[in-house]
Amino acid sequence: MSLKSERRGIHVDQSELLCKKGCGYYGNPAWQGFCSKCWREEYHKARQKQIQEDWELAERLQREEEEAFASSQSSQGAQSLTFSKFEEKKTNEKTRKVTTVKKFFSASSRVGSKKAEIQEAKAPSPSINRQTSIETDRVSKEFIEFLKTLHKTGQEIYKQTKLFLEAMHYKRDLSIEEQSECTQDFYQNVAERMQTRGKVPPERVEKIMDQIEKYIMTRLYKYVFCPETTDDEKKDLAIQKRIRALRWVTPQMLCVPVNEEIPEVSDMVVKAITDIIEMDSKRVPRDKLACITKCSKHIFNAIKITKNEPASADDFLPTLIYIVLKGNPPRLQSNIQYITRFCNPSRLMTGEDGYYFTNLCISFQSLKTCSCPTSSSPSATAFSCSSLQCRHLGMWFAGGRTWSALFQDGACSIVCSVFHPSRHLVV
Repeated sequence: MSLKSERRGIHVDQSELLCKKGCGYYGNPAWQGFCSKCWREEYHKARQKQIQEDWELAERLQREEEEAFASSQSSQGAQSLTFSKFEEKKTNEKTRKVTTVKKFFSASSRVGSKKAEIQEAKAPSPSINRQTSIETDRVSKEFIEFLKTLHKTGQEIYKQTKLFLEAMHYKRDLSIEEQSECTQDFYQNVAERMQTRGKVPPERVEKIMDQIEKYIMTRLYKYVFCPETTDDEKKDLAIQKRIRALRWVTPQMLCVPVNEEIPEVSDMVVKAITDIIEMDSKRVPRDKLACITKCSKHIFNAIKITKNEPASADDFLPTLIYIVLKGNPPRLQSNIQYITRFCNPSRLMTGEDGYYFTNLCISFQSLKTCSCPTSSSPSATAFSCSSLQCRHLGMWFAGGRTWSALFQDGACSIVCSVFHPSRHLVV
């Protein structure tokens, strides 16, 4: 009987990295396994359903109130006041849930101006402000020069972009999710308008959208990256602490196919770590993605040099996890959230940027939820690169669950496959 070739470590079913709706784009843990497009569709459906249910509830309660009013004239004042308060509350709730783009350009869009001005007053040190101002001015000039090459289309884009930024200034009291939705709506509307009205070719639209993202996110960065209204900073500290506690995990334990004793490989590992750390210094989501892509390419090169053959996806993921463990990049949670919330969605749905980012999300989620010991493990010294060891680590990083189940929880879908000369185990 022929035996299966030995294969250890973490095995990734590439089809399971895709949107679970089957559209062919990459899914994302933050979108519960959907791609950006399908997630927005599902989100809008759920929101519209909630709005409809609220209307039905309000109408039912109004009918009950009218019946009670007709049967009891004596309690008219009290009942009217009660329902008035309820109606006001439900109206406020419905108003908050309507499409964010419509909210943007309404006459009431300046209600939050005072709060926005207060938040703006909480500025960093003057030196940081000067540096930010210089970069913003530079990006603004580059954007205007770029738009000049587009002639009439450029004028229309500038007008839309200016209106969007003005609206965002008065909408800083919105939740970060709502601000993200506003930005995603803006990306979609501008891209569709260029394609339908301007007849701009798709590849040209992509380049223009990159410039638009660079301009608006450079200006919005200090307000929407790791905002005080979220617990992103708290989660950043928690994941950094967890990664430090996992310092005992070795490349051999993860079955990482990288030999750092080879100078070229060691150099690639250092470059990969540098790239993933450098991600935090970038302000534009696309630039952060570029750091992830460079890091990933260095990983593939390190594996290729070590194995003397092209690296596979099954080699890549455990090595990426190892690089994250070794580098412990700052504000990893915030950077992933920022990219997810404010990057041009087409970049996350397709191409190498989308593929590498999806794998980073998987690595992050597996580190965040793994159930392995978070201190110098008493059993760590007993580990050797064996199938049993790989099995244990696979179970630890899956948090005691299957990788598919972990994906349904918003993490990833990975099968940790362990091969032994005498048996075939799937954890």
